[in-house]
Amino acid sequence: MSNLRKAIPKDKLLVLVIFVVIIGAVVGLQLVRGGADRVIEKNISPPPLEPGEMFRGIALQLRSGYSKHPYERYLREIAKTGANTVCLVIAAYQENGASTSIFIDLRKTPSDDRLRQIIAAARKNNLSVVLMPIVLLENPREGEWRGKISPSKWDDWWEDYTNYILHYARIAEESKVELFMVGSELVSTESHTKRWRELIRRTKKTFSKLLSYSANWDHYRPVKFWDDLDIIGMTTYYDLTGGKKPTLRRLLDSWKPIKKDILSWQAKMHPNRPIMFTEVGWPNQDTGAQYPWNYYQSQKTAPVAQANCFRAFFETWIDEPSVAGFLVWEWQNYPQQDTDPKTDNSYVPKNKPAMDVIRRYFRYRTPWQKRATSRPSAPATAPVLTRNTR
Repeated sequence: MSNLRKAIPKDKLLVLVIFVVIIGAVVGLQLVRGGADRVIEKNISPPPLEPGEMFRGIALQLRSGYSKHPYERYLREIAKTGANTVCLVIAAYQENGASTSIFIDLRKTPSDDRLRQIIAAARKNNLSVVLMPIVLLENPREGEWRGKISPSKWDDWWEDYTNYILHYARIAEESKVELFMVGSELVSTESHTKRWRELIRRTKKTFSKLLSYSANWDHYRPVKFWDDLDIIGMTTYYDLTGGKKPTLRRLLDSWKPIKKDILSWQAKMHPNRPIMFTEVGWPNQDTGAQYPWNYYQSQKTAPVAQANCFRAFFETWIDEPSVAGFLVWEWQNYPQQDTDPKTDNSYVPKNKPAMDVIRRYFRYRTPWQKRATSRPSAPATAPVLTRNTR
């Protein structure tokens, strides 16, 4: 060391020391950054579901782009219900059913950075995440909704829709989302099988976890691209009463043929694809069991009937091994929203008798889940949640 000092002039030695200090600082900073990245990654890593456990979640519509909108508060509330999952529903818009252009309205839709914050907040509350991009019509013409879109130029619409889905698939991948929905209730597009398969193929290159699509309750059979996905998604908006009183017994009896029909179709057509009920909801209305899809049908509240609808659904499906999970529709999504069971006729179960029923089944452990937690691996009867490589 002494020979080295002698061989180097003092001014050059000083320069060398400064250089070494700078390099050390840079390396140290990179290590700190790497450590910080690892900490962040650890914080947002998805909490694994127990062996054989269903997705048991609640949908939260992200309908405000305001940076201070209290989504974090809603996520804490959802976690306290006993849910293990939140379905974050994010929207893009088109003017009406004939429009070819799909756009994001930042007044109504959180920014990308805000969405990442919301997903991270879900992680902090030990919630798995389903990300569901949907299309809404900003100025629908009479009788229009997203299931009836008919753009003047389908090629242009599909280009916009593909870009929309791939954009959020990238965010879902970055944020380690467990399940990504490639669409919801786009009934008029479902005959475009080739386009859907191409979109799914491209989405798989971007997103590495589970993929699904949310079909309308009366239109899951015509969909021809289920085998390209991992989970069959469908809503639950069946007429369960035909106008009669929604007693628990009547509701249970109504579900029997529906369940038989769904499971027979699945066993025959898609035996390796579990089912997820993507919108499990009934409005707090006296007509809710007959017209669950129409939240404008009645102003008369019926909290007991709403609770009976949830109980009949869970009694029918909670022990079914072909079911991968369910997502309750929906949670409160703005601060002033009324949740009083006597005055609020919306879907929101918060503060209503329906919430007591939902909590009970969020805590319920299925027979195969009980067996799975006592064995090294889940039994064959548990829902199979694996990525489809097709």
